[in-house]
Amino acid sequence: MDTPPPLTPAARPRTAGLAIACLVLGICSILCLSILAGIPALILGSLALKRIGASDGSLGGRTQALAGIIMGVVSFALLPLVCIVIAIAFAVARPAVAGGHAKAQEAACLHNVQQCTLACAKYALEHDATLPRTWGDVEKYAVKETPAQSLLHCPQARDRAVSYEIVNPGRRLAELGPPAEALIVREIQANHHGRRAVGFADGHADMHAGAL
Repeated sequence: MDTPPPLTPAARPRTAGLAIACLVLGICSILCLSILAGIPALILGSLALKRIGASDGSLGGRTQALAGIIMGVVSFALLPLVCIVIAIAFAVARPAVAGGHAKAQEAACLHNVQQCTLACAKYALEHDATLPRTWGDVEKYAVKETPAQSLLHCPQARDRAVSYEIVNPGRRLAELGPPAEALIVREIQANHHGRRAVGFADGHADMHAGAL
């Protein structure tokens, strides 16, 4: 009696690559990328189902493709919520960014005043302790940039006019009191939330509120 040949187990269908890609994109659409991954998940999921249906059982992955499609659809449903979260984050971050920009401009303005103050102090050392009368008098004493250029303009000022003035031009420093209190350079407009940059005869600069 002939022995029947052994039965060979049916080969397991391999999972379609499109189904796996659809599943990955679906997960990403829920976790972080929203419709940026949700749209491709829907497209790849539809293609995967067509190929699986036409493969006569040689391709698997229908469950993965369906899961990716479902998550892609959910990402569309969550889109309004994502937009609200982004809007709230932008509203919270915007004042901080604007505040940081204003602080940087204030620091640049203070630097300008200090450089102008030092230039006036150097001029006084060579001119019998007398302050200059105009910015042109101290041009050669400015470091790197000349007062005729950006050193005389506050970054936060709305126009390109000169932002700073010499206080008590032409006067002797001895007439102005203690150097740490003797104001020699002042920002003309209070451009920084009611404060302005000022420089003193001892070379230091600071921000002050109100008129000086």
